[in-house]
Amino acid sequence: MPPDSPISSAPAPASRPSTHSSVWRDLACVLAVTVLAAVLCMRFDVGELTYSLTRRFERFQMDEYPPTLVVLALGLAWFAWRRYRESQQELLHRRVLEERAERLLADNRRLASESIGAQENERRHLARELHDELGQYLNAIALDAGRIRDLSAQGEPEVHRLSLAVMQSASTVYRQIGGMIRRLRPIGLDEFGLPSALEHCVESWRERLPQASFALTVDGDFSDLADVLNITLYRLVQEGLTNVSKFARTSRVEIYLVRTADDPNGERKQRDEIVVTMTDDGPGIDLTKPRAGLGLIGMRERVEAIGGEFHVASQPGSGFLFCARVPVQAGLPELNEPSEPAELAKSVK
Repeated sequence: MPPDSPISSAPAPASRPSTHSSVWRDLACVLAVTVLAAVLCMRFDVGELTYSLTRRFERFQMDEYPPTLVVLALGLAWFAWRRYRESQQELLHRRVLEERAERLLADNRRLASESIGAQENERRHLARELHDELGQYLNAIALDAGRIRDLSAQGEPEVHRLSLAVMQSASTVYRQIGGMIRRLRPIGLDEFGLPSALEHCVESWRERLPQASFALTVDGDFSDLADVLNITLYRLVQEGLTNVSKFARTSRVEIYLVRTADDPNGERKQRDEIVVTMTDDGPGIDLTKPRAGLGLIGMRERVEAIGGEFHVASQPGSGFLFCARVPVQAGLPELNEPSEPAELAKSVK
């Protein structure tokens, strides 16, 4: 099944030299047809033939019509020229508006990317604070409760029971905080890189969904990526696995993370990009029907915010597939720098 509508870039405006060349070509055709008509009229004496046919209608002054037709032809030519100039100005104005729309879209994507980066930085800071501050206090509470338990084991059964309850509560809170930290910031992403973080994520889902099977394939170097790109790729896989837990708990899930690069021989040049693909053989969904969830929308917005493309393909009973293509340079300021349409702007009055 064909994927969802991809991100389509605006078509490049037609170059002005080609437009002028077509105008001169059309004008040359008109002049050639005019010369050919003049030659044919002289060859077959069209004027004399016209006079012989119309002299019976002298009372209608039909011999005066040719100058009138010439004036009409000149007026129509002037009218067509005016319409042509207006259409050219309208096209030029539309090109400028398209360029402005592209710049605004690029600015919007850059702001979205910066917003995601700021959000992830705040999450990293919050996760570190939870681990460093609350974690050590919970450990201290657990240790003190263990000491009270040991001291009251023989003579104070109620104190002993309460100390065990305090230790259990501290352990529960510690586990909850650990889960919050993992949701705020992927484990191992900062220390070991994206592939290790994804392997840890997939392994955790293997434990949660024992009836499903997971396969992760990583190909390429992912050591020099921007943080916003790393977190975007991780969140894509994380959201995809969350959807599997909701709709395809017993399916086979395959995840591919591939980095492509330019051909070193120079035979085929392609953009240095990263491709993430996730497929499952679950029940699938009907993409033509509206959906209440925001998972796919959030995934698409994340990818488009860093200048990538997001595709989805699914049919009821035929599984689900999504594919994201993002440039390796995502997250760098110069990625979304638009070009100024200086020449077009100067041409619009």
